[in-house]
Amino acid sequence: MLVGLDIGTTGAKAVVFDDCGTVLSTAFEEYAVVSGPSGKAEQDAEGVWRRARAVLVRSVASCGLKSVKAIGISVQGDAVIPIDRAGNALAPALLGMDYRSANAAKSFANTFGERKLFNRTGMRPHALNSITKILYYKELNPQIFEKAVAFVTYAEFIAMKLGGQRIIDMSMASRTMAYNLEKSDWDDELLAFAGITRGMLGEIRPSGTVIGRLSSDIARDAGLTGTTMISSGGHDQCCAALGAGALSSSQAVVSTGTAEVFSTCLDRATTNDGMYRSFFPCYRHVLPDRYFTFSLNHTGGILLRWFKDTFCQKEVEEAQRRGMDIYRYLDQTMSRNPQKLFVIPHFNGSGTPWCDMNATGAIVGLTLSTGIPELYRALLESQTYELALNLEAFQASGIDIQTISAVGGGSKSSDWLQIKANVLNRPVRVPVCPESAALGAAILAGCAIGLWSDVREGANRMVGFKKEYEPNAEMATMYAGLLEQYRNIYPALKRLREEL
Repeated sequence: MLVGLDIGTTGAKAVVFDDCGTVLSTAFEEYAVVSGPSGKAEQDAEGVWRRARAVLVRSVASCGLKSVKAIGISVQGDAVIPIDRAGNALAPALLGMDYRSANAAKSFANTFGERKLFNRTGMRPHALNSITKILYYKELNPQIFEKAVAFVTYAEFIAMKLGGQRIIDMSMASRTMAYNLEKSDWDDELLAFAGITRGMLGEIRPSGTVIGRLSSDIARDAGLTGTTMISSGGHDQCCAALGAGALSSSQAVVSTGTAEVFSTCLDRATTNDGMYRSFFPCYRHVLPDRYFTFSLNHTGGILLRWFKDTFCQKEVEEAQRRGMDIYRYLDQTMSRNPQKLFVIPHFNGSGTPWCDMNATGAIVGLTLSTGIPELYRALLESQTYELALNLEAFQASGIDIQTISAVGGGSKSSDWLQIKANVLNRPVRVPVCPESAALGAAILAGCAIGLWSDVREGANRMVGFKKEYEPNAEMATMYAGLLEQYRNIYPALKRLREEL
């Protein structure tokens, strides 16, 4: 038996698998993000650990297992946690979405050159990058900075709490903008600029490496009697791609959770002009000798939640009366026709390919006949137009995506999946296991202990698909015309915003 432990932005999930990829049990707990002015987004890291421990114990105990072979960890990217010698958090984690380090990012750009930094690290200078947050911590709270023995991501933090070493896998290390792609190691010059040493960061190891054994107290609480190994895992998007069976550069994954991420594998480190212009990162994959990139829409599922909470009180009540999930109800009652109505989803700035932190959302095309059914469909379509623009940007960067796997909460909506197939004009397939990030972490754990010869063999053993949505030619043509209208709205809004 294997466990995938997925540490997301708003919740921790533990999933127990057999070595054929069958889900035996799951457990999940939410935790908070503390938001505030100037882009503040913090989190109680110790609280995240307590919930991660709880779901791990509960998922294993509920199966009645006496033995788990290994645990792999999938984690949210870019969060930074200052820790003491015992591995305890000295202050809240600064999350990837915390943009208060924007000035620190500018300092890196001004000193080293934005384009040169991208060539060097695969990451454009941006407030989400971990090393900018460390520099900001130095300015924000110098007393904590001086007390900190190390600055860690959730990869090292959770692994240490489980009983492992302070190890960071390559996928997480190379997301920090402190990792040199050519040297496959920390970049000492960039560390010095941030005022830190190698010893203050984790030791870099490949994903799928044994890094310790589960502590006896956690094993006891879970009812385990044998030895359980801890494996280095990876960034949650890389793990999700592995768990969704996207193992080549012609295959991509759209993961719709709080945000919507469109990701794919790269055969080599790629930092060309197309990647640079579109703000696509290039970092190490959990697959050996492969790299990874993705597009990002900050407001995926969270925008649907905003729509539900703001406009859909009657629909929520009716769904409850029928005993239905609200989003399933909205799917069933939405307009059946493509809309000449557009919802620009930049409610928290725009993601790729523009990365405009000052962008704002908009609804364009309202009439007196517009109601919830039309608005809801327009919301799903407009989110998918964002994917289409990023698909075009991938192609301009030399990345030719032919098939798409859908995971996360959005993969539960057959209507939205068909919209995606039609707008993107690509087949969209749905894996059997919806918990792709946890599955990817479990595959890495199995590889670490030698259950299979390599990660690809593990994926072939554990990943399957249950349905594929083919594009409808007539609808794809109709959506191509609507996409041409959609692509002109953001530039017009930007000009208007700058004039006001």
